[in-house]
Parts: sequence; C-alpha cells; structure tokens
Amino acid sequence: MYKTKKEIEEWIKAFNLEQVERMRADDYLDYIDEEDLNGRERFRGGGNWSVELVVPQALLDLLPEWESENWWEVGVVMDDEGEGVFESEQEALDEYGLITIDDINAHFARRFYDLSLDEEEWWISLENEIEGQTGLPFEQFRINYG
Repeated sequence: MYKTKKEIEEWIKAFNLEQVERMRADDYLDYIDEEDLNGRERFRGGGNWSVELVVPQALLDLLPEWESENWWEVGVVMDDEGEGVFESEQEALDEYGLITIDDINAHFARRFYDLSLDEEEWWISLENEIEGQTGLPFEQFRINYG
C-alpha cells in the first residue's frame, strides 16, 4: 500500500516526538537539544542508539525535506572509525552482485534511540514505494542493531 506525502510527514512528526519522549523517560537528556527538535546531530554521534537505518537516496526522496536532512551519507565500506556499511569492498560487491564498487549507489544513515516492531515495519514498508523502480543495486532499508 502506497503512502501519500502527507501520511509520511504526519507519521514521521509523531515518530520523532516519540523518540524524544523515550529518551526523556530513560533520562537520556544529554542527547536532546531542546532548541532544535528536528536537529541533524541529535541522532548522529555516539550514544546509546539501538538501531541504525541505512537507505538509498530514492527512499530519502519520499521523506519531508526537514527529515531527510537528519540523515547523512555513509561509506559503502567502513572507515577507520567504523562508520560505513560493509567490512570490505568485496563484501559489498558480493552483496549486490557487482564487479566494481563504483556501481553501488550512495547509502544514507540515521540512528534511532529505540524502535518498536511496528515502527521498524513502517520504515521498511517504504521500500514498496521504490522497489524495482530505481534500476540501482541498493534500494531497500538495511538495519544495523547497536
């Protein structure tokens, strides 16, 4: 079932508020910037993040601009600080069935404090919006648990 832009925006607004409330309830206020409730850095850096979602640009394009700005591009291969998707270039090539790393489209990430199963399934359901339409090797959510 396809979602309208309005449905997506409304769900994400409620979801972001729920994320902040969970952090408050767990007394995790150091990672909440009261002046910037939709801030880019809130769900990035270190901290107690239970889930990191990694998506292609086509999925970011479904999100409101203010939300897509909360995601950052990550390397296909992990860097020295452990940020990235795959341990090695060969692992990435094997995953996507490609010959060269240059054929893999960009990956974008965002970390979440906690996700319910329903929330995780909602994010994954966005795949239906682009599945099989991009012609790119990476067009689904990747979920990394912290």
